[in-house]
Amino acid sequence: MIGRRNGPCECCHSATAFVQDGECNVSYADVKLEEKSRQASAPYFSGSRDGRLWHLCLRLVNPQTTEVGNVKKTLVLLSFAASAAGITSARAADPIIIAEPEPVEYVRVCDAYGAGFFYIPGTETCLQISGYVYYQIGAESRDVGDTPPLTFHPGDPVTEGFYKTVRARLNFDARSQTEWGLLRSFIRLESSWNGVGDGPAVFDQAYLELGGLRMGYTESAWTRTQGGGVSNFPGSHSWSGLGYGYQQRAQVSYTFRGGPGYYGTVSLEDDALAGDGYLPDVVVKAGVNQGWGGAWAQFGYDESFLGTDGWAAKLGLHVNMPNMPGSSLRLIGTYANNANIYSTGQFDAISAEWSALASYNHQFSEQLGISVAGHYYSNLHAGLVTTGIDAFAAEISTVWMPVENFEVRGELAHSKIENLGGTTSGFLRFTRYF
Repeated sequence: MIGRRNGPCECCHSATAFVQDGECNVSYADVKLEEKSRQASAPYFSGSRDGRLWHLCLRLVNPQTTEVGNVKKTLVLLSFAASAAGITSARAADPIIIAEPEPVEYVRVCDAYGAGFFYIPGTETCLQISGYVYYQIGAESRDVGDTPPLTFHPGDPVTEGFYKTVRARLNFDARSQTEWGLLRSFIRLESSWNGVGDGPAVFDQAYLELGGLRMGYTESAWTRTQGGGVSNFPGSHSWSGLGYGYQQRAQVSYTFRGGPGYYGTVSLEDDALAGDGYLPDVVVKAGVNQGWGGAWAQFGYDESFLGTDGWAAKLGLHVNMPNMPGSSLRLIGTYANNANIYSTGQFDAISAEWSALASYNHQFSEQLGISVAGHYYSNLHAGLVTTGIDAFAAEISTVWMPVENFEVRGELAHSKIENLGGTTSGFLRFTRYF
């Protein structure tokens, strides 16, 4: 099937053959072709591939010869050749039109909302996927009759054993601009393993925002708000915060923004964690965030605590240390008329009529920071009444980041309720952020 040629088709000894740079080849069919001649005796097509010239010879041989045997075979071969060339019998002379490939849209970086955002292909919506994985070893010294930890340090009470925790968290944050302001949706998936079976994966948070409006399930406005800055998670500098009424609530809230750094939030929150009723709980917060730090005031009303209502109020001050980047001082005071949800929080089991917290963090370098804090409780609540009993808690927290996105954190706290034995608790944690 391969031989030398003097003309395009002289060497093609079969009914169909490709001629490549002077050689006939019947095995190569993946070429682009266009008709050069429609001679009845020897039509041929030519094209190129890989920079080489090809000819497709279509020879009409004598039906009496033994090479083909009859005209029908020749016509079958002609039909096959025309089909391979992508040409219809009606318009064999027209050039082949090859569709242009669709342009590929690569993922684009979206830097309007900070690091890690990218445009969802085909949209103007920016998406960030983030989260962490940590492994933690915790312990506490509590025995029967001792003080429960006044900070959220999970451990094994009484048995005085170690308590291991593995947690994985995945955040999806989608944002886009509209004529009504920022449109945002946030989903947090989380799973924790505490030494017993597999940890279930849950929707820990899910909410949406449009401008200052927020709707969904997330931290209470008592804990965190839009534009809250240093007032968000209003406790000490540590991970646990040394007890400050942390909780998550289903809510509808609105945040107003004023002059440089000023904001105010009103939140209507579901009271399922503290009772029932048709009326929502209410949180109001106002504050300011500026270069020197920030200050805020907040009020929480629990409409159905133990068959009645209750409320709590808090004032906070955060001061950035001059010429000491990352170092700051926090002072927080709280008053509660009973042990309502805003004074006890979702995890903490203690409430007092008055409490005061002071915390200082010193940032030795970008990699190392150490904080110390103390929290004093005056006149502990027992439901709707006070007891006249006081308590205190103190802690130290160390955060070391030897490389980017890898954190080693250690916390140690001591808690003491009057007339009860003290309890020491703490943990060592390794976290990989992404």
